Amino acid sequence: MTSIVKLMLRDSLVCASFNGVVRRLLNGLSKSKERAVFLDYFALGVIIFVAVFLFYGVIVIHDIPYEIAKKRNHPQQDALHVAGWVSLFTLHAIWPFLWIWATLYREDRGWGFNKVVERELALEDEVKQLNQTIVQLEQRLTAIEGGQKALHVVETPSNDQEKES
Repeated sequence: MTSIVKLMLRDSLVCASFNGVVRRLLNGLSKSKERAVFLDYFALGVIIFVAVFLFYGVIVIHDIPYEIAKKRNHPQQDALHVAGWVSLFTLHAIWPFLWIWATLYREDRGWGFNKVVERELALEDEVKQLNQTIVQLEQRLTAIEGGQKALHVVETPSNDQEKES
């Protein structure tokens, strides 16, 4: 119990001595009007500096998606730039989506769907070949069932004729 009382006394003495030092500092500063005026202007300068720094910091941060788009030669750079300014008025709600939008495109691979499109075209060609094989087999089957000679050559439209239709 006595150790707790000793700790409380020690803490109260430390606080009292700290309060005394603070009082002496404040009294010394308030006696000199020049120091008080200088500190007022210094505090005002710090406040203005922080306000300007935050203002330009917010602008720079909101231009990051546009800078990413410009670096990647994004086809929608202007839209990203305007949307960055709009995000200032929407309390930054759309800014993460702008970041994602800007980073999706790369000049070397586009939107990243080229391989999917190539694979889809290859599958279409395979399906066309399979359909042609089915037609040939059906013709051979009908020829065998009907006692006719099987047709070996099936006329298929060329790629140029398919594009025209």
